[in-house]
Amino acid sequence: MTFLNPLVLLGLAAASIPLLLHLLNLRKLRVTEFSTLRFLKELQKTKIRRLKLKRIILLILRMLIVIFAVLAFARPTVKTALPALGTHIKSSVVILLDNSFSMDASDGGGNRLKQAKTAALSVLSALKDGDEAAVVTLAGTSSERKTTFSRNFQMLRNEIEGLKIGYAPASLEDGLRTSQKILQSSANLNKEVYVITDAQRNIFVRKQGDSLRSLDNAAAVFVVPVGSSEIADINLTVDSANVISRFFALGKPVEVEAIIRNSGKRDAKGVAVGLTFDGQRAAQRTTDIPAGESRAVALAAAPHKSGIIQAAIEIENDALEPDNKRFFGFIIADKPRVALFGDESHSRFLSLLLATQNVTAEIEKFPPAALGGTALQNYDVIITNCEITASDASRIDGFVRGGGGALIFANENNTAVYSTFGLSGGELQNFALTQPAQFISIDKLHPLFEGVFKGSTEANRPAESPDILKAMPVIGGQSLISMNGGAFLAEQRLGSGRLLTCAVSPEVSWGNFPLTGIFPAIVVRAISYTAIRESFSRQVTVGERVNIPLPQHYSGGESYKIVDPSGVESFRKAAVLPGGTVVEISAEQQGVYRIYAQDGKPTAALAANPPASEGNLSFAAKSELQSLTSSFVSEKTPIEIISETATVAESVARARVGSELWKACIVAALLCAIAEMLVARASRQTEAAE
Repeated sequence: MTFLNPLVLLGLAAASIPLLLHLLNLRKLRVTEFSTLRFLKELQKTKIRRLKLKRIILLILRMLIVIFAVLAFARPTVKTALPALGTHIKSSVVILLDNSFSMDASDGGGNRLKQAKTAALSVLSALKDGDEAAVVTLAGTSSERKTTFSRNFQMLRNEIEGLKIGYAPASLEDGLRTSQKILQSSANLNKEVYVITDAQRNIFVRKQGDSLRSLDNAAAVFVVPVGSSEIADINLTVDSANVISRFFALGKPVEVEAIIRNSGKRDAKGVAVGLTFDGQRAAQRTTDIPAGESRAVALAAAPHKSGIIQAAIEIENDALEPDNKRFFGFIIADKPRVALFGDESHSRFLSLLLATQNVTAEIEKFPPAALGGTALQNYDVIITNCEITASDASRIDGFVRGGGGALIFANENNTAVYSTFGLSGGELQNFALTQPAQFISIDKLHPLFEGVFKGSTEANRPAESPDILKAMPVIGGQSLISMNGGAFLAEQRLGSGRLLTCAVSPEVSWGNFPLTGIFPAIVVRAISYTAIRESFSRQVTVGERVNIPLPQHYSGGESYKIVDPSGVESFRKAAVLPGGTVVEISAEQQGVYRIYAQDGKPTAALAANPPASEGNLSFAAKSELQSLTSSFVSEKTPIEIISETATVAESVARARVGSELWKACIVAALLCAIAEMLVARASRQTEAAE
């Protein structure tokens, strides 16, 4: 028996009032005048006993009146059908419907999501007036949606029929926690949770490390498994797409390593794995993948346009289509805007090189004196081949930390400015014409030199070196090319930007460096390398809400255009956090989100993909569902497995059989009141006659 208004039971204390009055009356002495003791003999013992019995009966009846009245307001209910008391308990029902993309598979019973919808509609068909229900998806498409109970069953039917596959991770734990919150607002006695799922094993993984139960014993749980445990002999999944390249430039191949997994029971032969850029096939390879194993497939292709590239690894369709594609994104910068500071006499070779068609950049030349007054934020890269003052060095440091790039060539008067950039050394060294300095080692694996050297690319193996007559090698940062006394070419990361320092000036008086093949390779690639911002492309799981970091020179409060994978545009303001400027994105769709600044410049890319675990088509047997579900609910929570979806409606009806006893309590209280009146009247008449 359960009481819908249990606090009213405190009123049972009032049943003690008749008892207290009865006890107090016993203590009162009645004075009766009589002339002789002979009248005492006329009092028969039977009359005295009859009088006491009537008083006890009256006491019991009065106490029962109070008890039944209190019980009526407390609304006692039992899950048993009683005649004339009704056979339906008002119920609150939560339907947890698994819409993860493993439900998009088909088996002998048809599409699994369609089977689940049929089972959910059967639950709704058993609802009656006074019942309420809520539909919760295990792979929700909106993390902000607040679900509540509804008595509009037609609206709920339309909601179920319109449900689509979701790409966010499915979690039984999260679903039961949500159900618990919804059920807390219900006043109905009968509370039920229906879990309709294909019982893929990944939904039973506990996400939170605590031992708290997701559902207390106030509700019953019905698990409705749909679909058979076997779908197909082969199911291939693109588990990951790892971008190997760290240097992105127009026309330069982007290398990607894809991991393809075969979770089926049969070997896959000749699997075609493709690389697409903006939906167009750019590269393809075939591979064989044994059953239960994974294979790494390397692909490479060169993008032929600038901007944010929406890339993907695709495989041919199989038993489950949504896991056959994995997106990633990267940015091919437009022509970098380059500011060159230096006088013509010392920068002749630089000017000639930057004027060639091989340099895809917008070059603007300035005299050395203009360095202090130029708005550096209008450029992506600055190149200096002149004297730098201490104040100029501070401006360059701020520019680089804000996301810019810089290439600084040595100048005899720049010895003191290197400390501004966290470097030491920089002292001028002279070498004899007969014994010029040479390269000691080159970091050929650095992104700056990708594809530059033919033959062996063994790290630190020396290449052909120019003859160096004068140099100002520095110490600190990352040495890309080393020579006697320090680094010929060094990289220093400052904030979100890159600074490259070269130990010589591009003049023949410092050696034959500007006449060698390494000179254009360093200058041209340094422009592209320092202009890119590789850290602003991320991969997340669908359903995540993430903060995308922006370059430091972007200020908070600016509006950014967000283009989602379906092409819908929205605008969002950036926020300034202790870690920097960020823009928040809720990745609810599979694909690449593109972020643009106010001037239309590509700023960041975010790739959202479903969890790779959904592609592992491993399902729990029906015999396991009881134990797997019990780990998330209270030990006293009743769990029932509905093996056949055809019996869902019958199980719902059986769960709701019950009776509320408040009507019976009212009737009992009235009967006791009538009986009390009759007994009291008879008692008074008897006393008067005697």
